[in-house]
Amino acid sequence: MVTRPQVLVAPDKFKGSLTAAEAAAAMAAGAREAMPDAVVTSRPIADGGEGSVDALVAAGAELRTAVVTDPFGGSTEAHWAVMGERAVIELAQASGLRFRPSPRPEDALAAGTRGVGQLLRRALDDGYRDILIAIGGSASTDGGFGAATELGLRVLDASGREIPAVRGLVDCVSIDATGVDPRLAESRIVIATDVSSPLTGPTGAACMFGPQKGADAVAVALLERRLGAWGRVLDMHTKAVTAMPGVGAAGGFAAPFLALGIAQLASGADEVAAILGIAQAVSESDIVLIGEGSLDEQSLMGKEPIAVARLGVAAGARVIAVCGRSLLTADQLSQAGIAALESIVDIAPTAEAAFTDAPALLRRATGMALRASP
Repeated sequence: MVTRPQVLVAPDKFKGSLTAAEAAAAMAAGAREAMPDAVVTSRPIADGGEGSVDALVAAGAELRTAVVTDPFGGSTEAHWAVMGERAVIELAQASGLRFRPSPRPEDALAAGTRGVGQLLRRALDDGYRDILIAIGGSASTDGGFGAATELGLRVLDASGREIPAVRGLVDCVSIDATGVDPRLAESRIVIATDVSSPLTGPTGAACMFGPQKGADAVAVALLERRLGAWGRVLDMHTKAVTAMPGVGAAGGFAAPFLALGIAQLASGADEVAAILGIAQAVSESDIVLIGEGSLDEQSLMGKEPIAVARLGVAAGARVIAVCGRSLLTADQLSQAGIAALESIVDIAPTAEAAFTDAPALLRRATGMALRASP
């Protein structure tokens, strides 16, 4: 009896052109054309940030929707996912940069996370007590103020008045947690990130990531003042979190939840990989196809495609990468366990086509990589 080769297709998103699920579909089609006798399994992945819900739904999770507040006070329909007894919330669905693709300084100062708190409450209302919050791709630098106050935390100024909006965070001097939803303390809440930044300082939420969200130098300074005041209050009244690695991710979103002891930080890539069963899928494969928009130095620093590649090597599979572009050297690819690589930019007729014709080009590149690989 002839054993059919097992091919696992496990790409991340191709930022700006394809979701992880779309990339997986194109790569799987290319794999089936190049290896018609193979058993091709698609398992789009995510690093615990933007795209996590789509990756989980593609793997069989149940898609849920809720109408929530967007980062600028409007209304939006946000997606979340359920797999077994676990709910997965994606911050970017309610407070992502997608709501303002070309943000201005005033956007960076105004963006909040109220909608994420509403998603969390919805998961609690639906009975879930094991909740993963994936926090990449945020538009906000509110230190989790919006989400925490939505869930009952009161933030007070020197006169004991409640601060109603993030612009007043610079004046906070105390908090009142007596009204925080008690179901949070009864739950296992994991906030997923692979960013190691503290809340404040030169590598903190405002200075490091504020410019990506539209903040100019003046806005960054104001955001830093807000987070500084917020961090001092949290450190004084609850668990010290300001210098904690990872608390600066997604504009400091995790700060109040960690300070109140109702959440924990974990590796986003590891959490999503565990839910998706990536390790098991890799162990059953002869060939592992990974992919993302850009394979570069950041990819080597814990991003999910390289993590999958290393799992493949450990399992004895042949690992092939198909990407938008690669900035890695041959030595770096070899050290990551990648045996062969094909990139879209090498076959695209124009730079524009690399984005506009990404599905067809990715399908073609995948077939080329498999045919060229011994």
